[in-house]
Amino acid sequence: MTSPAAGSHYHLLALTGHAPTAVAHLTRTVRYGATTPTVLVDVTAADELDVEALGTLARLSMLLRSTGGGVVLIGASATARQLTARTGTAWLLPAHGDVEAAVAFLPPSGQPWTVTELAPGSGSALPETAEGG
Repeated sequence: MTSPAAGSHYHLLALTGHAPTAVAHLTRTVRYGATTPTVLVDVTAADELDVEALGTLARLSMLLRSTGGGVVLIGASATARQLTARTGTAWLLPAHGDVEAAVAFLPPSGQPWTVTELAPGSGSALPETAEGG
């Protein structure tokens, strides 16, 4: 998922409340404030992830993968994991039970993986897209 060149930092973000709305907000936040392309999303406090929310996360993961990162889900329900399997997006949205398992999934980078904060404002390390960046 992540190349050694992408660094050894990740963002850990919690998703809460109505999943489609929360995912849309999280996506905007990542697009404008990510300083590293690896994002772990804790979905344990979110309402059930539906096709719309998972589709948005899959598109975000594709964008992040273009820069050597991706999205990793933490605490996704069995239903959400089955939905990603049925829609063919499980490879874009690997799911793990907790942060430790998700971090252990990240490939070796030559340094220990550490959490980092999003940048305030528009300091994103992500490429601009046709959707407005």
